[in-house]
Amino acid sequence: MRFGVLAALALCITAPAFAAFDPVEFFRGKTEGKGRLKILFESSKRVDVKSEGYVEKDGTLVLSQLVHQEGEKPRQRYWKLRRTSPTRFTGTITDAAGPVTVDVVGDKARIRYTMKNHMTVEQWLTPAGERTVNNRMKVRRFGLVVARFTETIRKLD
Repeated sequence: MRFGVLAALALCITAPAFAAFDPVEFFRGKTEGKGRLKILFESSKRVDVKSEGYVEKDGTLVLSQLVHQEGEKPRQRYWKLRRTSPTRFTGTITDAAGPVTVDVVGDKARIRYTMKNHMTVEQWLTPAGERTVNNRMKVRRFGLVVARFTETIRKLD
């Protein structure tokens, strides 16, 4: 009995301490992203994203983003995400052909969806401080990575 209690205590002491990442709380209010997009066979391009999010009465996050990609006209896109379990959100994004899933994995969030052009997206959001998140995205076509996006997102309010 004593060994079991000691073993459990040892696991608690050595287990990594982290707080689960909450995308709803992070994206509530204003955020700003600065990143680089690298598409296969093209030079890297700067991308700036201004976002504003609010939470509806049912807990759904509504996120409006203005995306400025170097060499392109600015475009508006919208996200809607709703918690479906303690570690999962589902919803929509303007760019997606179907549903978006967000899985919270410890202190990170993994976002997956298929775009309207049939390419698949996988993003990892990793907290890099109390008000900063790193975004790493891979876009695949037929299983091959055709684009990568790296971004630092800062909470402004």
